[in-house]
Amino acid sequence: MFKPLTLAYSLEKKILLDAPIEKVWLTYRDSLPKLVSVMPTVDEIKVVSREETKEEVRLLNKWKISGGLPSIIKNLVPIKLLSYNDVAVWNQKDYVCYFTETPIDGSEIYKCVGKNTFLEQGNKTLLIISFELIIHPEKIPGVPSFIAKSIAPKIEKIISKEVVKNLASTSKAVEKHISKHY
Repeated sequence: MFKPLTLAYSLEKKILLDAPIEKVWLTYRDSLPKLVSVMPTVDEIKVVSREETKEEVRLLNKWKISGGLPSIIKNLVPIKLLSYNDVAVWNQKDYVCYFTETPIDGSEIYKCVGKNTFLEQGNKTLLIISFELIIHPEKIPGVPSFIAKSIAPKIEKIISKEVVKNLASTSKAVEKHISKHY
């Protein structure tokens, strides 16, 4: 399900959440759109489609992000690329979510694939987020390809680090939501 990309920037982040696995799982899968107001870089998460079977839940969410990105990225990346489609398959049995993220405008400037693994740790949950991000430099508008190719790896690294920061703040929002609502 998780197909590695060639020449992509890879990252793995482990986050220990102070909540039971079932509550963490359900909050990440079903409640993130409700938590947008406490997510500093996210403007909107819209559920576009949802299909459920006994084994899995398939979601297509549209994310719109804004803040938190370094100015170099904001200057190079058109604002419309800060909205993306998040296609996620939530495997109910194994507590694993496989995802693919692509720009909503269809430009294919980047692609991010990965998985979120939720592991029970007593009354806590270890969330392991693994992903690969690849930027297609030849598709960056207004930037000569020889320049784009040389800066793409740097941009992948910067964006990946920003994603990790956002993941950490999201996990804190999830913990707070669970403590208030369960």
